[in-house]
Amino acid sequence: MVHAPLFKRIASPLLKRLQSIMASGLTPRKLALTFCLGTAFGIIPLVWGTSVICFILAHVFRLNHVALQSVNLLLCPVHLALLVPFFKLGSWLFPWGPPVSPHTFPMLIQNPGTSLYLLGWITLKSVAAWLVTVIPALLLTCGILIAAASGKKDPGPGHEA
Repeated sequence: MVHAPLFKRIASPLLKRLQSIMASGLTPRKLALTFCLGTAFGIIPLVWGTSVICFILAHVFRLNHVALQSVNLLLCPVHLALLVPFFKLGSWLFPWGPPVSPHTFPMLIQNPGTSLYLLGWITLKSVAAWLVTVIPALLLTCGILIAAASGKKDPGPGHEA
């Protein structure tokens, strides 16, 4: 009599439990909404708080917290890669406020008050650029995914109407 390896005896129940947690309460519509919100808020140009924002969204829209946080955390590299492009777009779209150049950064180390002031402007411009770009993309993508999720399934060949 051959026993299953210890890894299979431990991993199999854990994987089954993880699958049930990830799938619990997710209708196709909620899965589409989870993916869209997790993607949109996973790339918001804030260096803090995306997990808190996703937690609140999951609670408000009654979505699966684990699935939403998973999408959020999987997008961490994309989030970091988009911080500078969102800031550059925000600076281009909204040219007011203090100018930021590579020569500004040595000054930031010497004066913490200026750092917070400048960081506030950088964050404001970046989030404004995020709103301009992500909201239309979120609405379009979510609309397409929800329509696809709620569409009727093809009965297949041999089923005439």
